[in-house]
Amino acid sequence: MTNSLLEKYFSAISHIIPQKETVSSLGLDIGVDSCKVVETVKTGDGYQVINWGIEPIENADTQGSVKKLLSRLKIQSKSPNTAVFGKGTLIRYIEMPRMSMEDLKKSFDIEADKYFPFARDQIYTSCYILDPVAKDKQMSVLVAAVKKEIINERMELIFNLGLQPNFITLNPIAIANVFYSSGEENPKNKTVKEGIVPSATAVLDIGETVSSLVIMIDNLPRFTRDIFLGGQDFTKKISNALGISLAEARKLKYQPGDRAQEILSLCDSTLMNLASEVRLSFDYFMTERNIPVTKLFLTGGASTLSGLLELFSKSLDISIEKWNPIVSLKISNVLDDDFNKNINRLGVALGLALYHHA
Repeated sequence: MTNSLLEKYFSAISHIIPQKETVSSLGLDIGVDSCKVVETVKTGDGYQVINWGIEPIENADTQGSVKKLLSRLKIQSKSPNTAVFGKGTLIRYIEMPRMSMEDLKKSFDIEADKYFPFARDQIYTSCYILDPVAKDKQMSVLVAAVKKEIINERMELIFNLGLQPNFITLNPIAIANVFYSSGEENPKNKTVKEGIVPSATAVLDIGETVSSLVIMIDNLPRFTRDIFLGGQDFTKKISNALGISLAEARKLKYQPGDRAQEILSLCDSTLMNLASEVRLSFDYFMTERNIPVTKLFLTGGASTLSGLLELFSKSLDISIEKWNPIVSLKISNVLDDDFNKNINRLGVALGLALYHHA
């Protein structure tokens, strides 16, 4: 069994020598309002979750939140896999003449300025061939960039916690890695049967400040977009309409009780804007690739808003459901109810925790 293909995407970005394989793998997802960890071990052809946790970030003390979370969990690994997201990060998908990975890196080092609106000396970049075994003259390439200050800040945070970062990727790639790790399709062996129309699957990870949309074909990402709408926008709508504090509005958002319909109505315009942006992305993808998106999974902390799935279903004429990655993975242990209740908040951390196993 080979290493996860997605693990190779951003090895250049982290600028850290990869550590030796450990018994367990730790995924550390640091968000705006909370940090999440998932620790896994490999068990035959599946996985076992041996640790997980969520800790809110209070008073912007991210380091204190991570430290508190790690201190109450018996974490084996001291080399977390982590990810960054939002402004200052970019992913592009391009078609290029087929060449070796070595030649691609040389070419990309010279031509990176063509793909990113950042000065070359201000970013870390990486690239990866998505169809390495195809025989076509053209190849599909994922290229990515992250501002150096974002990576450097994350590395400093990890080091200050007494940990050694294993690598740093991007949130959308971590999400895609869960699909790739499920093994439902092996792109290397995939053959398109005559008469079968290919289709794509999408995941919308609705975070606090940004929602990341990933469209995949055969469990590999082929389109990524950040939409700068999220849970904080819902909270502000509720706060302004009801004249309550942001803290009260946030609590009401997640625990609406018998006011669920009222809260959903207050967020309606923001949700419709988000659904509209998703629809535009699907239309663009269809125009560019002539492949329809036939299924959308919703995940992320803000996706738990009561009634959100139903509203999206009315706005987008495709199959939509809440994403439960445990269904597609061979998880050998029976997880507690709290884990299952919080699975929508743990997608990135889980994807990060699945990178290691060889």
